[in-house]
Amino acid sequence: MGRPAKGARLYLRQGRIDGRTGRTLAAVYFIRDGAKNISTGCGPERLTEAEVALAEYLTAKAASVRPKDRALEPEEVLIDEVVALYAREKAPGLADPSAVSARLGAILDWWSGMTLGDVRRSTCMAYVAHRTAQPIKAFKNAAQARRVSPAGARRELEDLSAATSYWDAEHRLTRKPVFTYPKTAAGPRDALSREQVAAILRAARGWRLTPEGWRATPVSTRSNRAHLVRFVLLGIYTGTRPGVLPKLRWTPSDDSAWVDLEKGWIFRRGRKEADKPTKRRPMCRIPKRLLRHLRRWRRQDDILNAERLKAGQAPVETVLHHGGRAIRGRIRKGYKGIVADAGLDAAITPHWHRHTAATWLMEADVPIRRAAQYLGMTPRTLEKVYGHHRPDYQSDVSDAFDRGRRTRQ
Repeated sequence: MGRPAKGARLYLRQGRIDGRTGRTLAAVYFIRDGAKNISTGCGPERLTEAEVALAEYLTAKAASVRPKDRALEPEEVLIDEVVALYAREKAPGLADPSAVSARLGAILDWWSGMTLGDVRRSTCMAYVAHRTAQPIKAFKNAAQARRVSPAGARRELEDLSAATSYWDAEHRLTRKPVFTYPKTAAGPRDALSREQVAAILRAARGWRLTPEGWRATPVSTRSNRAHLVRFVLLGIYTGTRPGVLPKLRWTPSDDSAWVDLEKGWIFRRGRKEADKPTKRRPMCRIPKRLLRHLRRWRRQDDILNAERLKAGQAPVETVLHHGGRAIRGRIRKGYKGIVADAGLDAAITPHWHRHTAATWLMEADVPIRRAAQYLGMTPRTLEKVYGHHRPDYQSDVSDAFDRGRRTRQ
């Protein structure tokens, strides 16, 4: 009796010399399915894309033999198929396609080969245990990397649930699997005080708080942190999500946030970008104090661009840049450095700027609806999370008790 078939799977064909042409062939992931060997075109550094290619192959293979006129049992549907459909049709239009792709890759690492019928409380919790034992891939040194958090594993399960719903809308299921998630940790809703913001800005300008007081950092450190001053001020004054600010441009853009200095507006999304229901990015008026900073930064960048053009270099297009180079990705490492140099809690992250802007608007008694429009929140969320910072919060209740005491006297 022969060995049982292993089914379609990935394997990495190592780099080699082509015997016919003598050319060096790079290492590439192939899909091996019995006698078939199908190239994915993905090298060793593109494993996530190769896994999606395998899932798409399995989807096409299953679709060729599956009846199309009846609802499917979850046990008939491979999770690879579900993820492939979602990755191909839905994920590219989401707010952060690269992040979604990374999460789908993590899902396939564990769930590949299973069916939707395998989704149970025990398997969901086993997945969370597996993921929270793994290092975060963004760290170069795996030994020093933080582990994946339960919140991160939960987000991946939510993606798998969304992919399942997307599949069900196209290929009807007899029943939808029930996903079990780890408990959601309460996120920090602390706002920075004005003194803390001043300390962070001072650190961004090249100072470090020591037991003996503030001390200047090396010139190279001050130069490397120049973009962080702009980042902090934009975040505090506008409450814009930190992922949007590195893309902010000086000129109108179809696919990125941009600034209109003449009319005094920040457009948080490009002219042809659709807004996201859960991550709204409405335009906001620039506060006068921030507008003065922006105009000064624009003058600085105009001078820098004149020098770059003389040197045959491309001009600076983004408000935030590092020595003339656009910033790729999120600002995390540099921000962590200025928080440490300011002598503040390491738990402070760029998202605290948004908490701070919302809190300060509530403390200034700005009407709920106007503040919500400015921040890109719903009035309900703003009232629920930050409403207690309003000067008149529950004041009528307190006054009612005071009136009752005066009446008895």
